[in-house]
Amino acid sequence: MFFLYRKLLAASIRAQMQYKLNFIATAVTTAMLSSIDFLILSAILHRFDHVKGWNLYEVGLLYGLASIAVSLYRVLAPEIHDFERYIVFGELDQLLTRPVSPLLLLLTRNLELSRIGGAVQGLVILIVSLGGLAGQGRVTWLLLSYLPIAVLTGLMIFFAIGLATATTAFWTGQLKELQTFTIFAPATAANFPISLYPGWLKLLFYSVVPVAFLNYVPMLYLLDKGGAWPLLLVAPLVGGVFCWLSIRFWQFGIRHYHSTGS
Repeated sequence: MFFLYRKLLAASIRAQMQYKLNFIATAVTTAMLSSIDFLILSAILHRFDHVKGWNLYEVGLLYGLASIAVSLYRVLAPEIHDFERYIVFGELDQLLTRPVSPLLLLLTRNLELSRIGGAVQGLVILIVSLGGLAGQGRVTWLLLSYLPIAVLTGLMIFFAIGLATATTAFWTGQLKELQTFTIFAPATAANFPISLYPGWLKLLFYSVVPVAFLNYVPMLYLLDKGGAWPLLLVAPLVGGVFCWLSIRFWQFGIRHYHSTGS
């Protein structure tokens, strides 16, 4: 299965890279647009020094990790994100007739490589923030070695949320409005400390839409914010469990899908 995924993925990348200039221009534009939010945030924090005890570099760490994770999700799973059209126009029926998992086919179609610009922008913010924290003597080898795990955890969480949201289209046929609440708003919320939000929203970000675990929860310990070391293990575990649950939900949806007949 992995070999087939790799072959299909490579074919999709080759198709995308036929238009290199368009890829570069779109990636640069995406990165520039994504930077505007952080520039505004930087100006606010420069004036007020910190938000709920988190300074600019600490928030930059959260921001960078969230930006990289959600951008990689958009790169690797654009057809999951735009799954609505497969239901509305009956395109899913074509995938179901092929001897390959529909989910595997969706994950290897039309990779949105231009979104890599958002990941690069997040990486730049991450590096700048680490530089600022290093100046404060707060960068450790444990922090540096955990960052790839945090990115992978974030990718799993956004994939799980995206797939679960896409699965609802089997019954509703619509996704765009729901994605505002399940993907876009939580992705924005993950840029900041979860402690900023009211109790009911915190509960949501720790349970149904668990974006707290992609950066905030492990950073509580890694940045000496009062967390405990087991949180470093809990975060990727939550990402893996939510991935498994979303795949099972997807399989349930596939079994109950009624063809459009088109």
